[in-house]
Amino acid sequence: MAIPIEPFELKALRATAMFRSLNPRVAEKVLAGSVVEVHMPGSRLFRQHEPAQALFLVLDGWVKIVREAPNGIPTVIGVFTRGQTLADAIAIAGGCYPVSAETVTRARLVRIDATAIRAIIHREPDIALAMIASTAQHLFGLMQQIEQLKALKSPERVAEFLVSLTDISEGPVSIALPFDKSLIAARLGMQPESLSRAFLRLRDIGVRVEGAEVTISDIAQVSAFAHSAEAAGTQH
Repeated sequence: MAIPIEPFELKALRATAMFRSLNPRVAEKVLAGSVVEVHMPGSRLFRQHEPAQALFLVLDGWVKIVREAPNGIPTVIGVFTRGQTLADAIAIAGGCYPVSAETVTRARLVRIDATAIRAIIHREPDIALAMIASTAQHLFGLMQQIEQLKALKSPERVAEFLVSLTDISEGPVSIALPFDKSLIAARLGMQPESLSRAFLRLRDIGVRVEGAEVTISDIAQVSAFAHSAEAAGTQH
């Protein structure tokens, strides 16, 4: 379902890594041929090995990126949300999608035709530089995820994930988990039972989980736990 881009969404788009370095005139050209799509949970945006026909910018909701190994086993590469872009690099280069993308929640996305964006790049090279900046941001995010998997134990990873879900830096916080716990476990590189044990461990620092609702007595304490040297001794 395609609908117009709202004025407040245009403002949000211009704040993304892809658009904030663009001249407003160039940004308008990029968005001129785009549409906003609303997808229900479980909607497939594109499949691995399909020709890359579009790139997407997430306005709201969550989208997971999955890569299927030759043996058919899928691996969750990442989960993307508001302000992040999908398939921008492949939209420039052409070729096929190296991963599949599927909405995890109801999601609102801007779809930009890949052929159109490549045509504009020939006339406005600044767009390519902006997309490189966006891709670099993705790579930095992946590096952080790898660092977490190598350096942080399960409770620390979960604590850091919870901190990332709120803009509040201190005091009590109530958080609605954005997607199911099995996907959270996959996103954090652990088994579901390890996630459950991590939540139990976090009860010691004021984290309570009831279904998809998480209440935290002091988010600053959870943030400190995620980054403290003391947490390095925590067991999985």
